[in-house]
Amino acid sequence: MGRGSFGEVYRAFDPTLQRHVALKLLLPRRVTQDEDVSALFREARALARVRHPNVVSIYGVDRYGGRL
Repeated sequence: MGRGSFGEVYRAFDPTLQRHVALKLLLPRRVTQDEDVSALFREARALARVRHPNVVSIYGVDRYGGRL
């Protein structure tokens, strides 16, 4: 769907939720240290608590194939 300086966004299908979702994969060079990964996970947890019609909902964050 798109690509920026921080990552790539794909349209994907979540078989658990049975719906299409936006999947953002960060570029490998953007997150290089464990402290960067920890900060990203903290930010994702904080955003997952936000409920507002103008804010995209976060349903998960994980590592896959060495990418976040």
